Amino acid sequence: MAVQHTMVPYMWRRHLGIVRAILALLCVATYVMYPVRYGVLIASIAALYAAYSILTLLRDTVESNMYPVSMLLLDGVFFLLCALHPSKQGLWLSTVAYFYVLAFSALLYEWWHVCAVVCGSAFFFAAFRPTPSMWLWPSVVLGGVLAVVLALHKHSFQDRLSAALRRSVISRSEAETARESERQRIADDFHDGPLQSFISFQMRLEIIRKLLERDRDAAMRELMQLQDLGRAQVTELRAFVRGMQPADVSPSNLQSAIREAVEHFERDSGISATLMCGDVSVLEEGAAAEFLQIVREALNNVRKHSKASEVSIVIESNDSGVDMIVADDGSGFPFSGAYSLDELEILRLGPRSIKRRVRTLGGDLTITSRPPQGSTVHVHIPA
Repeated sequence: MAVQHTMVPYMWRRHLGIVRAILALLCVATYVMYPVRYGVLIASIAALYAAYSILTLLRDTVESNMYPVSMLLLDGVFFLLCALHPSKQGLWLSTVAYFYVLAFSALLYEWWHVCAVVCGSAFFFAAFRPTPSMWLWPSVVLGGVLAVVLALHKHSFQDRLSAALRRSVISRSEAETARESERQRIADDFHDGPLQSFISFQMRLEIIRKLLERDRDAAMRELMQLQDLGRAQVTELRAFVRGMQPADVSPSNLQSAIREAVEHFERDSGISATLMCGDVSVLEEGAAAEFLQIVREALNNVRKHSKASEVSIVIESNDSGVDMIVADDGSGFPFSGAYSLDELEILRLGPRSIKRRVRTLGGDLTITSRPPQGSTVHVHIPA
């Protein structure tokens, strides 16, 4: 059983080591100043213990190279040596030494080690009845009970701390994964949207340059089309930037945030949108922002890929959670039929960002595609 140094601050162990060295020197001084039978032998043993205590202060590796239980046993024997001195000085010294051993064992060992120290000390006082340290045995029992309780609380605290550290590591890993996924989504959106439009813009400019040398009327028509393309690109970039903005939303204002997102979509895309939004305050704080992003991304997919003229958004809530249905009359997805979230991931179909967010929220997703009659996206998020 290893001593759990990692869970105890270094300075606490350092201070315990200083107390140990002081007590060892006091024990030597007590047996030298107040000689008793076998006092020379006990003083010699205490001197060796004092040398060991000072050495551990100078070089921390001495303790780390020893078998941990032997350290506790050594401190316990030292306490018993202090209790053998038949004087008032021995009583005070043994009292302090005992509470030092309790503190040392409760902080660095498990509760059963503390019980062993208490039981061994109680057996010593019952068997040898040292005078006047015999009066210490009630403190041995009461102090031991408190030390065991402290060790149990320490063990419980260590378990909670370890669990918190594991959760922290998992949370950091999930956050990093989410950041990487978001970066990939932004890169994909930029590649499929603005970047492609800029490439087309550059090619059309080259065509216009050549037409100006031969047919100015055709060049003017091409220029007007390019101007329309520029307007569409500005609209797309505005929607792109708006979708990147963090959503400052809570369950209480989620409904108004959804209405605002639909209004922006209708104004930017020119697609007629109908919204029926019920009470969505049943969602949790973190889920509200994610749900708004799902709405935005569903509408963004309609604007970019569906070629629809109308879209309807129906959002309802019940005891199980919130349901959202986005239906359009466009060209549909590049597949036909209805697929669940698991099927979409296996087949690598459907919008990745929506699938990831629904999976993160523990929800369900069903996409129904009917080319060229439109598509329906059904999302369920549990409350």
